[in-house]
Amino acid sequence: MPMSTKSKKNKKNILGKMIYSVIMLGISCSSIPVFAAEESEFSLEQVIVTAQRYEKRDVDVAASTEILTEKDLQNTGASNLYDALKFSTGIEMQQYGTAGSSLGNMYSKIVIRGAAGGTLVLLNGVPLNVRATYDLTDIPVENVERVEIVRGGGSVLYGSEATGGVINIITKKKRDNYFKTGWGNYGQQEHTLGLQAGNLGIGYQYSEWGTRKKVATDGTKWVGPENNNLSLTYSFSDKLDLAVNHIESEYRYITSKADTKQNVDRNNMQLTYRDDHFQTTAYYVDRTREKDALTFSGNKRAVDEEKNRNYGLDLQKDWGLDSGKVLFGGSFKREEYTPYKESKQTRNNFSAYTQYEKQVSDLNTLILSARESWTTGAPGDYNNTNFSGQMQFVHKLAEDENLYASVGQSYKMPDLHQMYKTEPGADLKPQTGTHYELGWKKDAGDHKWRVALFHYGIDDNITATYTGTPGEFTYKNENLKNTGVELECTIKAAGSPFGYNYAVSYGNPKTESINKGVSSGWQRDYSRWQLKGGVTYQQDKLSAALNASYMAERVLSGIDTKPYLVTNLNVNYAMTKNQSLFLTVNNLLDRDDISYRSTSNAYYFTPANYMMGYKMTF
Repeated sequence: MPMSTKSKKNKKNILGKMIYSVIMLGISCSSIPVFAAEESEFSLEQVIVTAQRYEKRDVDVAASTEILTEKDLQNTGASNLYDALKFSTGIEMQQYGTAGSSLGNMYSKIVIRGAAGGTLVLLNGVPLNVRATYDLTDIPVENVERVEIVRGGGSVLYGSEATGGVINIITKKKRDNYFKTGWGNYGQQEHTLGLQAGNLGIGYQYSEWGTRKKVATDGTKWVGPENNNLSLTYSFSDKLDLAVNHIESEYRYITSKADTKQNVDRNNMQLTYRDDHFQTTAYYVDRTREKDALTFSGNKRAVDEEKNRNYGLDLQKDWGLDSGKVLFGGSFKREEYTPYKESKQTRNNFSAYTQYEKQVSDLNTLILSARESWTTGAPGDYNNTNFSGQMQFVHKLAEDENLYASVGQSYKMPDLHQMYKTEPGADLKPQTGTHYELGWKKDAGDHKWRVALFHYGIDDNITATYTGTPGEFTYKNENLKNTGVELECTIKAAGSPFGYNYAVSYGNPKTESINKGVSSGWQRDYSRWQLKGGVTYQQDKLSAALNASYMAERVLSGIDTKPYLVTNLNVNYAMTKNQSLFLTVNNLLDRDDISYRSTSNAYYFTPANYMMGYKMTF
């Protein structure tokens, strides 16, 4: 007899608790030698990989970038990456449920520079996006070594979906040995464990939220999410690494019409070989969503399941030249999409890319990049091809001060699920864009300054609209544009217990909807003003961080929306070298702010909430 959704949920709960118990028992009985991790030092000079696919000083990169270290992420007090990125420059959050959980396939998004659907998320350099989702709420902060963010189109080096920017999550190759537990209001709890034994690393996290009322304007009640996250890493050698993650997420939302349960399982696996100038990664990502909805009128039950799977290979090789560097690479990705009670749909994606960096004089460097992409085997023979190019120029003013200019193209292939049962004659060509940026970067003693002026125009963004008839959709094209400026400053005075950072962004994101060849005119979208700031304190046994993000002049789904102010306080007290207490408070001012608005509903940030707990390293 097939297992019911309820039985599956019970099975998952039992499985999670069994895994947790076994690991805890292993700590008690193991004779594995373990050591406490050292605290990372603050450094203004940072190296970034994502911007050019090889290591380069951040100040020398011709792109708007942000590097979040392990300490930066921990200062937010967030347990998952979605919450940790709320305070990054140029980023606007869209969330549905508690802790950023998604509403089925209506997933919580990170919008970079007003380009919704244009965020490409990488896990150690390979794409995590599947069915246009990336579920950052499923990635524990404790597993992450650093996050690199590149704002602006990144498609030339990383392919489809990077029309707004790229977020590269770099996980730890060696785990810290620790146990962490926390409890809070709204039924919050979190229990995390990390172990490193020789070349093998194991991580496990169980987190849960209880019931939260009035998640949306229609009175939706939300229960959960409840997450089980198991991760493994193994280093075969200094050059060959394996990383595996299994994630189970469960939540439930109750409206006046139905009680709906959603179970989302996600797996990803990476096998990476790297040396000084060559890297290749084979990867696998899947996402399975199960829905069980009981309607209150007539007690009707609606059950469905959707499966998505991607797997592929990415490789690159670079050569150093007398006055520069050249890089070549290629990638293959196989996509599989299986709707409920329907046949599997597939598509093959291929890309070849190159980059040439040339130091044309003592003060000037030129970077040229290009990518050719194409698909085969798509449903309805909707195969696409695209060529994108980029040119960047860096002028050195001083050893740690540069001006740069960049012009590049972006593209986004139609999603595989958009192609499924497409109306005959629908024009599903790739979304394309052009991005321009001028910038200034300076590292000056205890100050780090970044200024960027940008403009982009994106054509043919594909938007699907449900017609009301099962399986039938209509498609319309949208054009996007934005012009803006970003200013960032980080301050860490030597010998001072305080550190500061702030950022001011202004943009004018607009959308032009086109229906049957008729333009609706340009309409404002998202936020014009963004203010971000933070203060950190570290002295003896006490450390603390206060963060804030303010978004103003907002328009969501064509409706003027009041500003949002997200605040966070995290305090940590080290009782001993290996034991500490922590307190995290989110939404300090208890504001009733809207995070996202659909055509029929508005969704709110979680009211003031806290978590306090204990961490032990060994």
